[in-house]
Amino acid sequence: MTSKQDSEAWLCLRFANLSLNSKGLSLNSKVAAATTYKQQIWQCNHLTKESGVQPGMSLNHALMLLPTLELHERDIDLEAQKLEELSYWAYRFTSLVSIYNNHTLLLEIGRSVRLFKNLKHLLNLIHNDLINFDIYPKFGIAETSKAAYVLSFQRNLSVEKDNGFEESSAELFSDNEVSTANTRLNQIPLAFLDVNSKTIAQLHNCGFDVIADIHSIPNAELGHRFGAKLLKYLNQLWGLIADPQIGTTPHETFKVSADFAQPIGNLNWINQQLDRLLNDLVIFTAQRQLICRSFTWRFYQENNRLLQTVTIGLSAKKNDFATYRELTDLKLSTIKLDWEFSSIELSSQQLVPIQLFHNDLFDPQPDQQQFNQLIDKLTNRLGQTALFRVKVAPEHLPELANDHQHAVQETHAAYAARTSSNLGLSNPTDSSPPFKDQPLWLLDPPQRLAQRHQQPHHEGPLNIIHGPHRITSHWWNKLQSRDYFIARQHNGRLLWVFFDRGGRCWFLHGLFA
Repeated sequence: MTSKQDSEAWLCLRFANLSLNSKGLSLNSKVAAATTYKQQIWQCNHLTKESGVQPGMSLNHALMLLPTLELHERDIDLEAQKLEELSYWAYRFTSLVSIYNNHTLLLEIGRSVRLFKNLKHLLNLIHNDLINFDIYPKFGIAETSKAAYVLSFQRNLSVEKDNGFEESSAELFSDNEVSTANTRLNQIPLAFLDVNSKTIAQLHNCGFDVIADIHSIPNAELGHRFGAKLLKYLNQLWGLIADPQIGTTPHETFKVSADFAQPIGNLNWINQQLDRLLNDLVIFTAQRQLICRSFTWRFYQENNRLLQTVTIGLSAKKNDFATYRELTDLKLSTIKLDWEFSSIELSSQQLVPIQLFHNDLFDPQPDQQQFNQLIDKLTNRLGQTALFRVKVAPEHLPELANDHQHAVQETHAAYAARTSSNLGLSNPTDSSPPFKDQPLWLLDPPQRLAQRHQQPHHEGPLNIIHGPHRITSHWWNKLQSRDYFIARQHNGRLLWVFFDRGGRCWFLHGLFA
């Protein structure tokens, strides 16, 4: 049975200096630096603060105090990118990481505490990583995500070093941090609640200073006086109602490389390295339950100049070392090597979750896997665009209903769409032909026929034996209204013809086998 602490525990990492961090700066930078926003100081490091410069100060005033101040314009997009990168890092500690308020990460660590033995050990791992990144966030831990955020303001979670620099420290937390969170939460000033300043002012005008002052007020009265929005926020803060968080998921990519002491001019000399890198890809996909749709080899010179790029696509859903190696050999055998390289890189960005592929217990095509492997071999030997698959397009006009695509689908989106179609989620290509008596061989474009006394002629008069079947479409562009018939020639051959109702003429569109 899972304890309450295991199932409900949130860690807040509030990056109060994200603007600096996104520029590659930190609180402990050796150069006095600051970021600016709307002609004011936005964030600054310790050396800057020691000179009297503070956030909110005008640029002119700051430069008067510190003429050597290094200024950087705030980049909101860069901050979002940095926070996203940090969310991917945090994913190693928990399966649920949520971005909050454009500068904060909320980590659900209830079960992570048990996985990493205890809370202090988990926090030390997180703390040590952030120290290596030269990033010092504010910590908060509670049973709810909003309470963890508010508690990150409770105390200055930092340790003053001899040189005056700050470092956030996990040692200030105890293993009963979660269970005592509500007690500490009640002592938080209302100014730290994540609500608008107008509501905070109204609460202060009523004589409320800390969260404990409003905790005992009945919900009905609180909602009536301050609005439903504040009431909902407080109920989520105290854990009385659900507060679902949208988690971030890191993009699955793979990249490994090998460097050589001397330039290589023969691919046969690096077979061992090729095997090692491919084996790393096999292990990576197996551990993460992914299927590789394509991977890329890159060959570099000593100065990291790219010499050659070789991409290998896969359609078979079973990826193993033997398949990777065989396709690699096929592809590399087509390369005329007239250069030397100093390093090779293997990467893949087309990694699809294995859940997108389903196995049918009663699969009517048991040889499909072997067929896909054959397609892979032919495609990588002849080229990515050499083979095509026929597919049905969602069109009424017969000449538009037949389409083709590359034999090897390489994108995540394409495979996701095709698999969801197979599962019945959506299937635009499942539409049947306009009618069953349609030949497979169509003329492109349809051939106009002669007509005499309104009877079509093709090497003689045609005898209409079946029809009509009417198709009316493309009213939004150029209206097409056709009556299709099956006609017989004097030698018995069957033709597929239609009468264009707009142009009042006949066309030959298809031939029956």
